[in-house]
Amino acid sequence: MSDSVRRFFNAWGDGDAEARMAVLNDVLASGVRYADPRLEAPVVGTAAVMDYVGQFSQMAPGAIAQIACMEDRDGVILATVEFIMAGGHMQTGQFVIETDAGERLSRIVGFKGTGT
Repeated sequence: MSDSVRRFFNAWGDGDAEARMAVLNDVLASGVRYADPRLEAPVVGTAAVMDYVGQFSQMAPGAIAQIACMEDRDGVILATVEFIMAGGHMQTGQFVIETDAGERLSRIVGFKGTGT
């Protein structure tokens, strides 16, 4: 489970679109739902999530997303993620993630900050 989550967030910083799409295609369930504070409504489906992640790479070249900590309970994963821009500015978010039986990410809900 945690490998799919790590691969998902590592892909955010991959400037190679083909490599990024290959990873995302491997770790995302076909009907994946992705929501975060920057979106008015969730994006649904692998292609839509791939497009959204690709926008991050295009708008913030050299930026990365790395997992600061991760835990799971009863099939739900909580990941704290650091989005680090090329100039060093960092924004932290927390994500609640559910997976399907194949450990592909099926629902990802992000929150700004860490709730403190």
